[in-house]
Amino acid sequence: MKQVFGNLSLSPHQHQIDAWHALERNKPIVLRAPTGSGKTEAVFLPFVSFSGNSLPSRLLYALPLRSLANQIAGRMQEHAQKLGKGNWRIRLQHGQAPESVLFAADVVVCTIDQLVTSYACTPLTLPLRHGNIPAGAVMSSFIVFDEVHLFDPEQALQSMRLICERLHRLGLPFALLSATLPDSVLEFWQKKFGCELIDAQSETVQRSVQVEFSESELSAEQVVKSLQDGHQRVLVVVNTVERTINLFEEVRDRALQLGYECELVHSRFLPDDRRAKEDWIVQRFGKNARLGRSLLIATQVVEAGLDISADCILTELAPIDALIQRAGRCVRWSGEGIVQIFDVKSPAPYDAELVSKTREVLKRNLPTCLTWEQSKVWVNEVLNERYEKALQESTYERVVANLSYASFTGDRRRAEQAVRDLDTVDVTLHEKPETLDKEVLMLPTISVHIGVVRSWLNKGVKAWRVEVDKDPIDGQLQAVCELVRNKQSIVVGDRIVFSPDKLVYDGELGLREGEGGKGFELTLAKEKLPIKSALCKETWIGHAIKTVHEIEKLLERDGKAVKGLANLLGVSEDEVKRTAKLAALLHDFGKLAIEWQQCAGVPENADAKKLLAHTAQRDYTRFPSHATVSAYALWDALREILPCQLGKAVLFAIAHHHSVRAKQVPAYKLHKSWQQAMMLAAKQAGLDMLSLHKVCERQQSTTELRDSFPPMECERLYTAYVLLSKWLRLADRLATEGSEDAILRYEDWFGRL
Repeated sequence: MKQVFGNLSLSPHQHQIDAWHALERNKPIVLRAPTGSGKTEAVFLPFVSFSGNSLPSRLLYALPLRSLANQIAGRMQEHAQKLGKGNWRIRLQHGQAPESVLFAADVVVCTIDQLVTSYACTPLTLPLRHGNIPAGAVMSSFIVFDEVHLFDPEQALQSMRLICERLHRLGLPFALLSATLPDSVLEFWQKKFGCELIDAQSETVQRSVQVEFSESELSAEQVVKSLQDGHQRVLVVVNTVERTINLFEEVRDRALQLGYECELVHSRFLPDDRRAKEDWIVQRFGKNARLGRSLLIATQVVEAGLDISADCILTELAPIDALIQRAGRCVRWSGEGIVQIFDVKSPAPYDAELVSKTREVLKRNLPTCLTWEQSKVWVNEVLNERYEKALQESTYERVVANLSYASFTGDRRRAEQAVRDLDTVDVTLHEKPETLDKEVLMLPTISVHIGVVRSWLNKGVKAWRVEVDKDPIDGQLQAVCELVRNKQSIVVGDRIVFSPDKLVYDGELGLREGEGGKGFELTLAKEKLPIKSALCKETWIGHAIKTVHEIEKLLERDGKAVKGLANLLGVSEDEVKRTAKLAALLHDFGKLAIEWQQCAGVPENADAKKLLAHTAQRDYTRFPSHATVSAYALWDALREILPCQLGKAVLFAIAHHHSVRAKQVPAYKLHKSWQQAMMLAAKQAGLDMLSLHKVCERQQSTTELRDSFPPMECERLYTAYVLLSKWLRLADRLATEGSEDAILRYEDWFGRL
């Protein structure tokens, strides 16, 4: 351990030492430690050392914000290089950086919505037909949930609980990290899942932060006074976008006169402008900040998203955990600083009860020098009861029901509702959107709270709703702009085009009310680069055997998940491996139908060794479906020789090895050589034969599978399904492409689209 930390020129803190030893023993952990105390290193460095041994061979690191994910991934890249893991693929996975859509990289730093929706087989940035691959990755990885205090207690926290519960029953470790979780959460995870509780006892840096509370509201005069006091780096945090913009405009000129460089950041900027602002912030408030005076006025987007430090922070009143996070940006790496908290008339956008409780705590205890122990006391006083209530079964069951419905139907929006309240509308600007046809979808958008959107409509701002026809008769995507005549008709998730005559946007202030704006420019369509393929003519027997060999390698890498699934189902590890290899052997069984072989150019009297699994062409649109035929034909045969849950799970995995939720079975008749082909393949793969009399050789008309998808609430079946599906689909692609990096090449290709 000392050598690993030493290679990074770090001296481990006690909470990092405790986390190291717990993870070495395969124990799940809950770590509470101050902001800036190296919680990420506390879990990443053990993963570097124990990956593939006491820990699974893949790390999924889940965060609530994209900006946090970007920052953490960069730190991990630097650490990996110094620790001799420069060949590791460390990738981002969120809406703006879909770099590992299958969760196939060695380390995937993702947002919590990506993780949860992927577990429900409804990934947000991947076609739904591939959804069971990342779902299986979730159940076979070491998962870290960071900045957990930012997870909605009644939604994202409950979804996290479901995943932790299922990882726990598989025997896979996980980690929860936060600076401001109350004791009730720590105790719940410790009691429910046997987590090792690691609670830092003190700050890890020498700093002194004086905290004061004022019953007056934050004003431009108070900001200017802090500048006149000579503080080098001043951070002002305001709770709403409108007040943030107004305050910035009020103080900007005066700040410039006093020698301060100024910047504004909030949630209503286009991505390129947001990135430029974040670069500015890091250069002036980061660990290697340039000399000079700087003023940053921001909303809570800076609360946890950037590794920055100021010597003076002025902030509006917010719930106690948010305030402690903001205070954690004061003299973050040592020194003396001050945090001034100002009262607010309205608690928006926060819960009024939490803001009121926080106000009472601060008025009783401030001014004071903030300590780590004091922070934990305040968090418990304000938040313990709320989290205790949220962890009641009724809340949990509601979220599980939402996720289960989403997984069964493929409803992405329902899956997202298990993470957070969906309360935003996608807003864009254009003078005449009705003239754009489907190109209106190429206008960049900004997420805006639905209440703000309705307030703009109240003030007479002209707007259009974009209606998208995703399944038109001619197969082409269509978009129609309809004038909004009733503000109440706007719903969450809508795409609204506003006229820029009363709304304006620029890179300095962002999207706001104002006169004389101009519309957004269309983004250029990205070139759809074809993915390189090694696809060639291949016999059915040859492909089946290659797929078995590839799945054996995957089972070896995911050995901990194999063991966990065996324990969960009450079977042996050998039985799990045998089932996975049977899936690999038989996944293309439906291609042994006469109809499929005829399309491939194989005659009805062909020998078994001449039956094909692939032709040299890539266009299979004229070929009949085969995956559902495989499951339908083998339904009784596999159920007879496999334990109940494994038998059903493998049939679902076979049916869905091209498209999740596929259920329609075309009419078919098996080729006369199908038995010989299957026997030869099974013999070469070293697998027992099936009961051939149980195979359904013919279906004279189109039909459907008996079941279409395993219910998520059936934990053992669902877990077996997502793991078997992941192993099978990856093995199939690796065998087809004939390359060890076929999966990673696919992810790289997808990320460029």
